[in-house]
Amino acid sequence: MNKTSSTIDRRSLPVSAWPEQDRSLWQAACEAGGPLDDAGAAADWAPATRRSRAANYGRWLTFLDQQGLLTPVAAPADRVTADVVRRYIALLRPVLAPLSLWTTIDQLAAIMPALAPDADWGWLRRTAGRLKRGAANRRPITPRIRNAADLYQRALATLAEIEDKPEARPFAHATAFRDALMIALTVARPIRRRTLAGLRVGQHLRPTSDGFLIQLEREDLKCGSPMSFPLPASLVPHMARYLDHHRPWLLQGHAHDALWITREGLPMTLNGVSSRFERATPAILGERINPHLLRHCAATSIALDDPQGARLTAALLGHSTLRTSERHYTMAKGLEASRRYQATLTDHITHLRRAVRGERP
Repeated sequence: MNKTSSTIDRRSLPVSAWPEQDRSLWQAACEAGGPLDDAGAAADWAPATRRSRAANYGRWLTFLDQQGLLTPVAAPADRVTADVVRRYIALLRPVLAPLSLWTTIDQLAAIMPALAPDADWGWLRRTAGRLKRGAANRRPITPRIRNAADLYQRALATLAEIEDKPEARPFAHATAFRDALMIALTVARPIRRRTLAGLRVGQHLRPTSDGFLIQLEREDLKCGSPMSFPLPASLVPHMARYLDHHRPWLLQGHAHDALWITREGLPMTLNGVSSRFERATPAILGERINPHLLRHCAATSIALDDPQGARLTAALLGHSTLRTSERHYTMAKGLEASRRYQATLTDHITHLRRAVRGERP
């Protein structure tokens, strides 16, 4: 593909097919280093992060090839110019949602310092920032907010139902129980997805005389302050059952301290957590709800039940300031107003129908 095109090919060029210079720089960036050598700029990235950014860069290379700009002898930094990125964005706008467009450029801005650390990539980060601020037409979250107490009761009911069933298929039984417990914990203690995936038995989840304590350190949280809170009493027997019975089934003899275990006996990854929420929430909660939306549900429910609870919301969700929590209070007020209006409207329609039929109100 060496002809300039007004459309865009979104296929990702695999690392093995990258120009030799790009491939060598990427491999060096991923090197772990040693006692006498510094680690590469991408060495500390999680494997999923490296895969995601490499795939995104592969799509960038496909675009360059499609536009006749993929010159093998050119250095990666020489190809990433403001004019070419502007053309890239123009071709992406018709095919990507605004947040996806931001993510694409943000990923490019993240990988370029690893491939070309001596260049100044501030302009590219600022470009990504403007795209993020301009992504105003994202899918509105307010209509998707659900009452957290209702969601929690659904998850608890699922846990009880699973326990009542015979274990004809132990792995499937253990997996279903793990998913329901993970979802119930997220509703009750809506920590971020990264924190949820990183929970460790003995380090973050600690037994107490009457249950379990979740202890999170600064590096576990976005807000940078340590936090601890007890597991809800209604979840204590389910967590004990998972640790004593279901988790050993999933481990299959492996030995590590990750709380959430895959069917292969390995620690669940960040993407793995997202995948399980995608698959399990329709059956457990009645609709597909991701961890981030559950955090919104929890924050809004707190604001509805306790209008003075902004500080409680901030502490529970790990917000570093009250500003984010106050947005949930505003959202909650809007939801409450819409519900009251709908109730009034329904009553009015009912009265009109009765009047037409000659019935007493």
